[in-house]
Formats: sequence, structure tokens, C-alpha cells
Amino acid sequence: MRDAPNYFTAFFEGPFQETSEGVREMTLYRDPYLFKFIHLYLSGYEILPLPKDNIPSYLSEESRLKNLLLDARFYGLDALAEELEAVVSRIERSGNSEEAQDGTQEGERWKV
Repeated sequence: MRDAPNYFTAFFEGPFQETSEGVREMTLYRDPYLFKFIHLYLSGYEILPLPKDNIPSYLSEESRLKNLLLDARFYGLDALAEELEAVVSRIERSGNSEEAQDGTQEGERWKV
């Protein structure tokens, strides 16, 4: 029920056909790594700041944050999306982006 109404409350308690049929399981086709953060958030845990270790090779720190924001919006988790947008905004204002391999700052900025 955290951050309700959202995709999950609508699926299990809303007007979806699955609700009236008593379905208690859903299949998602979203990134399982990112969903771990969604699951922790829905379980009542603080997920920010995101840990800097164990990031899959297909994601950078920036793309992980950007994609987590997209998932928060997809699932209708407005409070989480606002938190993530604030982090993105702070990064954009400070001009900081991910450090380059040699320890220098990359000159690029990114937007979500």
C-alpha cells in the first residue's frame, strides 16, 4: 500500500479483470535488477542513496538512476519518482556526472 494508488494496488485491488478472478500473482517484463529497488521501496525501506557497488555491466550509475526513475513512473510510484527527480536535479545543478576511468569528471551532463 506504500505510495498508493499505484500499478500494484490497481492490479490487486482495482478494476483489472485479474482482480475479479482472484489472481494473486503478476508477471512483469521489467529489469529484475532495478525491480529489487522497487521491491525494497514498497517494503518500506529507504533506497536512496543507491549503493555504488554491484551495478550490472549493462548499466552506468547514471543510466541506473534514469531507468529506476522510468520504472517508478511506470509503476505509478509518484513519491519515489519525486525523490529520484530531486536526485537527478541536484546532479544536473551541480554539473557532476559519473567520474571517468582516470578519476577526472566527464564534461557531459545528462537529463532524465
